[in-house]
Amino acid sequence: MRHSHLHSVSGFVLAIGALTLGGQTLYGQSAPPASKAPAGTPAAETATEAHSVVIERSPVIFRDPVKYQVNLHLEPVRKLTLASTVDGVVTSLQAHVGDEIVPQAEVLRLDGRAAQLKSQRAQAALKAAKADLESAKEKPAAEARVQVAEADVAIAELDQTRTVVRSPLKGIVTSILVIEGEFVRAGQPLAIVIDPSQFFVEVPVDGQSQKAGDSIELKVEEANVPSKLTAVLPLTAEFDPLRDLFPSPATGRIVLENAGGKWRAGQTVYSPMIPRLPVAEVPAAAIVNAEQGGRKVQVIREGFVRDVPVLMMGQVGADHLFVSGRFGITDELVSKTSEPLLDGARVTSRDAKSAGTPANSPKPGQPAAGSNSF
Repeated sequence: MRHSHLHSVSGFVLAIGALTLGGQTLYGQSAPPASKAPAGTPAAETATEAHSVVIERSPVIFRDPVKYQVNLHLEPVRKLTLASTVDGVVTSLQAHVGDEIVPQAEVLRLDGRAAQLKSQRAQAALKAAKADLESAKEKPAAEARVQVAEADVAIAELDQTRTVVRSPLKGIVTSILVIEGEFVRAGQPLAIVIDPSQFFVEVPVDGQSQKAGDSIELKVEEANVPSKLTAVLPLTAEFDPLRDLFPSPATGRIVLENAGGKWRAGQTVYSPMIPRLPVAEVPAAAIVNAEQGGRKVQVIREGFVRDVPVLMMGQVGADHLFVSGRFGITDELVSKTSEPLLDGARVTSRDAKSAGTPANSPKPGQPAAGSNSF
């Protein structure tokens, strides 16, 4: 199917286009100028003749990008969840969310009175065992009882230290999961600490052309970040829908050093392989370079030519590609045109004016100035 195109020349609006429909070629019709003609000038002399251009077009059938959405964000390489190793009641919080802590810093304390009493009891039992050893007739048995008492003391002291929860990691406290006075069980999570010196993110990559060590540009919020692939892994389940758009997608792991503190956990990451706009399959010939950089296609939208910047996705066969752009439900893709089309040009077909003879039509037997037949 073919259409027409309008652009402005010397203040006049020209209808350019021949629409081929069912084997019949229809020609563009010039529109009346917006400004009035000078006094004494015939109206026919103020209009420019229509110029016919053949446009091959087809409906844009696009896919909703929601299907492919995955929320990506920076995560710490080292993240530690502190848990209780004993049952007890939280008596005090020594650190709070956002605090920077050093290794072995106290984060919270549990009620240690029971553990303290057990320690005192074990120490008393040890003292008694040693006293018995001095007067015992059977030395081996008495020595064994001393060893048992010494082990009980060590266990009691260990239980007492477990009532103080420490972080082996230098970092930032990002979550406190309990409150003072809360009873906790052994194994229950209490707090989360992260190391902010390194962050990672996993993004989809081309498994055929990209490998570990390759450079890759990452977009973190508004910043373009040059980085390198640490590893290329099998495609994870969250990226599986991208198999529709790419022949061999994989999962790439990227690690960002954060010695300067530029990055923080949770910052949004964007991947060019995850479309944020509708996706359409288009002929490779319809994709051209955009004046401002990048690539574009042209569509007919509500009677006007529109440039649509697109992001390249995967290839489909030898001559089609998936692209992502701001497509509308009424768009018709310009797959081929006999002359370049300007963004914003109006498209009309000659058949729309066929009911009457235009005022500036040439006389029978004379060719129309500036018009081509296709």
